[in-house]
Amino acid sequence: MIKSRGELHKQMEMTIDANLRSLEEHGEYSEYNVKTNIIESNCDIDKIPPTFDGYHIEIKPTDDKFLFGLIVRNNSQRFVLYIDTFFDRFWKLYNMENSETIDKFMDKFTNLLLLDSLWMPHQMLDTIESTLVNVGFSIKFKQEIFDEDELGEDDISQLTMRLWSRGTKPSKNLFKLLQENNYPSTKTSTRVLNIDDHKVKFLDEVFFDGKITVNKGTDIEEHIRFVDKIIDDYSTKMKEIENNRMSLTKSACGQVVSGSPFEIKFSKNYDIHHLSEKIINSTHPFKSWGVIHDQTDDFLRIAGVDVHTGDKFSMDLMQKYGRLYLPENACGNMVFRLYTNIQHYLDPGVMIFDEHGSVF
Repeated sequence: MIKSRGELHKQMEMTIDANLRSLEEHGEYSEYNVKTNIIESNCDIDKIPPTFDGYHIEIKPTDDKFLFGLIVRNNSQRFVLYIDTFFDRFWKLYNMENSETIDKFMDKFTNLLLLDSLWMPHQMLDTIESTLVNVGFSIKFKQEIFDEDELGEDDISQLTMRLWSRGTKPSKNLFKLLQENNYPSTKTSTRVLNIDDHKVKFLDEVFFDGKITVNKGTDIEEHIRFVDKIIDDYSTKMKEIENNRMSLTKSACGQVVSGSPFEIKFSKNYDIHHLSEKIINSTHPFKSWGVIHDQTDDFLRIAGVDVHTGDKFSMDLMQKYGRLYLPENACGNMVFRLYTNIQHYLDPGVMIFDEHGSVF
């Protein structure tokens, strides 16, 4: 097992080189490319359970106090991840394993109590593209709230698309065409190129859930700095959201309410009772549970729990609007998760606001 950060970076660069040779010799990338997964954590590393969902984990320290090896076993499988805990709230999981194997593991790992993936709405992926050369994107929209027989003739129940290009023009033109025709344009991933003096520093694919795959490159340090920039931007947005959480404090005149609810605006009217059933059933992807305690035909109020952390929340739902009340000390990742999954599974045109304006 790798014992230092320097050894890890060297192994990652060797894997990138091998991946490039695979492309040159066989015309396709290897499944064993370098991947970084960003995890939103509300616990210390020693709180990770040693067994869950058939996986057995052994945590090994390295010479770097922030870097740990995770030896994972599942039936006959054994693979190794490296977890960087330098950022307390956002861990980086590095690996050079089979993509399908890691994706299955991450789906279970980020569903543990106090652990979550990132949830980047398409606006955040657009921001990532703005500083680099965008050479592709993927879209995977699937209407999962309502059945097809409940949709109108102009509603789209599913759209899957993937575009790679050498330059940025095809990507921009196709995406603009989708938006102009009101097709779902919530990106699942964006493919970005960092090139300097005709030398490719990295070609990375960034997924909305915080997975970043290195397709090719010459400088692993540039990739790591790029990942850190994504964490910085997500962390900044998280602070803005959590600064807007609601609290009640005593004053000389009584009590003062701080913060404000998050206002959700749908692009059309929805059956709120059907919608609430999906949002508060405690399962993936919304990961929230709740009960309706006040309702009329066009209004309902939910008392809920974020199953990611156990934090309480309240929500109002109306046919074209929603209102999320996030209390003091609740995890702000719920706002990212709720909004992003509404984009991907219900309403690509949804917007969310706080008292200062649009959140994303």
